[in-house]
Amino acid sequence: MDGVAKKRAAKVRNPLEPLATFNWMVLCVLVLGFGCGIIATMFGSGSVLGWGHDVYVCVSTQGMSANTAGGPFDLYPRPGVSVGTTGLQLCADKPSTGQRWWYTLENLPVTVTVIVVVLITFLALRLAQRRGLYTPGFATRLRLLGWFLVADSVLRPTIEVYASHKLWATMADGAMPTEWNPVWAFLFAGLALLSLARIMRVGSAMREDLEGVV
Repeated sequence: MDGVAKKRAAKVRNPLEPLATFNWMVLCVLVLGFGCGIIATMFGSGSVLGWGHDVYVCVSTQGMSANTAGGPFDLYPRPGVSVGTTGLQLCADKPSTGQRWWYTLENLPVTVTVIVVVLITFLALRLAQRRGLYTPGFATRLRLLGWFLVADSVLRPTIEVYASHKLWATMADGAMPTEWNPVWAFLFAGLALLSLARIMRVGSAMREDLEGVV
């Protein structure tokens, strides 16, 4: 009987997999990537968020469209045919300090989002492995991640649009087209995590009540 019980216990899969393994791999890649980037920048052969010796600072209007009557780049459409442009990119090969700053501010939110999501997920999974899923600490981490994603879905595009406009103004006289959209995937994911955190908190309270009765 003991052997059968052990075999059944061995067959029970970890409910946190494959997310736990994937999260650990992503965390290792982030640490290694940032470490290599910083070391390369210190020796003059790399860059980190626009800071380094040989770096191009660019700003683009990708995802925005416009139609022109004439054809740019020696392109001449036939009568009745318009040319649509899906994006325009401006780059500075020798950026100033101000351009580097706005470029950093434009790209920093994405970096912060990835780091925070991976780190909070890692801490939540580690806690779940030690104490179980239905614990107040795990629910708290899920709620923290949920609120972060909800806030990030609105704040990140706002910061990126503001910084890109400032960077564009240092490279061109004309106004940059504006397109602001919340990150809908993060918004829905954050709301789902908030609901899941509430479920975990209720389950944790029920577990404590059962343990008290027993």
